[in-house]
Amino acid sequence: MLIFRVYFPSIYEGVHLILHHLKKLWRRLVYLKDMALPQKDKATARKDIVVSKKDKSAAQNTKAPAQTDMAVLLGLGAIVGTVAGIYFLTKSVSPTKSAYSTKSASCTKSASCTKSASRDIGIHLNKWQYPVKDFSSADGNLENRLQSLECVGELDISRNVWDNTTDLVEEILELLLNEMRIQALKYEGLVFDGYRKQGSAREGLKIRAPNEFDVLLEYHIEGLDVEPVPVVDFGIPRPGLGKMKLLNTDYEIETQFTTWIKRNVIVRNQGSYFLKAKTLHQSVFESIVDKCRYKIATITRQNISFQLNRSMNPPSVNLTVTNIQREKGDFKSRWRLLTEEDEPDVIDIDVVPAMMVVKEKARGTSGFMECPRYAVVKWMEESQILASLFEDPSMTWRICTSGYEKHYMDLARNDTGKRYVMTACRIVKTFMSKEKDKRLPGQPPLPISTFLRSFYLKNIAFYCMLFTKSVTGVYQALGYFLGFLKISLKEGCLPEFFHGNYLLQNDFPFCAEGGQVNLFENVSRDTLTNAQHSFGTVLSQLSEMFDERALESSVCQEFKKFVITSK
Repeated sequence: MLIFRVYFPSIYEGVHLILHHLKKLWRRLVYLKDMALPQKDKATARKDIVVSKKDKSAAQNTKAPAQTDMAVLLGLGAIVGTVAGIYFLTKSVSPTKSAYSTKSASCTKSASCTKSASRDIGIHLNKWQYPVKDFSSADGNLENRLQSLECVGELDISRNVWDNTTDLVEEILELLLNEMRIQALKYEGLVFDGYRKQGSAREGLKIRAPNEFDVLLEYHIEGLDVEPVPVVDFGIPRPGLGKMKLLNTDYEIETQFTTWIKRNVIVRNQGSYFLKAKTLHQSVFESIVDKCRYKIATITRQNISFQLNRSMNPPSVNLTVTNIQREKGDFKSRWRLLTEEDEPDVIDIDVVPAMMVVKEKARGTSGFMECPRYAVVKWMEESQILASLFEDPSMTWRICTSGYEKHYMDLARNDTGKRYVMTACRIVKTFMSKEKDKRLPGQPPLPISTFLRSFYLKNIAFYCMLFTKSVTGVYQALGYFLGFLKISLKEGCLPEFFHGNYLLQNDFPFCAEGGQVNLFENVSRDTLTNAQHSFGTVLSQLSEMFDERALESSVCQEFKKFVITSK
């Protein structure tokens, strides 16, 4: 099979795609069989009515098709698979290369990438993105040299493993959403609208294995009008944080939302009504998810079973999928004859309930387009250091910038130079991840590896994309990436990219407003010093993978100036 895959890649990809579509169809049919109800009860009917008021199309997508539609579904699945297979098979006798190289499944032709992604940017794109890995001719044998390093190694993720895992995640999320919508009927006007994918698996920055996924779970409360108001610290608004103020009249709130008042989710403070983040997260979302995961665990599927555990880490509801069992002899095991790689035994899914509060604008490929922003709970315990800064830390929300991040990264995937930066980001993320794995009893990991969060590295990537006009390859991109990181560590400052960044005023007008946020602000001096010192180890181990002489000194100086003025 391996020889067939190497010498006949196009035929292999065609067969692979056909079986992938059939596999998804099989899962869907099993799901419909397990979830089908003999008749609609009153609760389900009410659910359909409530959902349709917000988004009929979303409701239609979640309803199980009637039995008469199954034949259509089968036909469409077969047609799609067959057409795709014919396409790839015909490509095998053409001099044109297959869509995926035999060594890497990343897109290697920038023109085709641009054509595909130009129609799917930001809010218009809601699917997992296979990790970016692009090298240029200027990089020479850099990819092979990186693979030989124990601290980096292979950057590719098996396409089969990626497809299988993302399909499983989709199935779990679909089951969870359906059950959550049923549970939401117990709460006055609560509606779950659907998921918005985010994080590294959505942006093309996933490393090592597809074992972590992030989604925003959009929701709203029917008839409730909310507005974020700033959280003020010594008379100065804190960027990115706020309280959710209700704009309804007191009479409307006290007569139409009595259940939420009794649950202490709607509270009165300084003459106005607000949504209390802590109560909403603990008493509502935690309760709903627990009931749903127990219900999901009782559903019997013919091809797969798993255990679903839950933990809460505001703003996330953390789901851990364990004990994944795939029965031998089923459709999936036969399909897996095409791959030798094992899939992850544990999958983490972070679900973040989010309420859309602002519809802002961002520049796309042709003019401005909608870029929504969401409020997510960010309450803090009174024991936390930051909590002392707020009058009532249990009412704190964060107005997240994930919409901007996805939008910016989607545009980057269509730019050859920026794809080199994304590849460099994945290299550094892989290095830090492997360093953390080296920890042994009594032997702490490299301090820099525990200090640098994935979000910090993503911000460094954004700045590399912003300040560099042209990047010749990963060799140069990695130099800029490590150079910018070195500057931020030395200055003790990494400005959050989408807060008060005046350099974005032409493309993200609203991001230029408000104050800046230093991501290192609340880091202790000792922690930062240890990170600075241990960063030398990173530079030494990657010393032959980049060259500072290949960088434009003016670019690094401009970034350094920006960081210093942001302190």
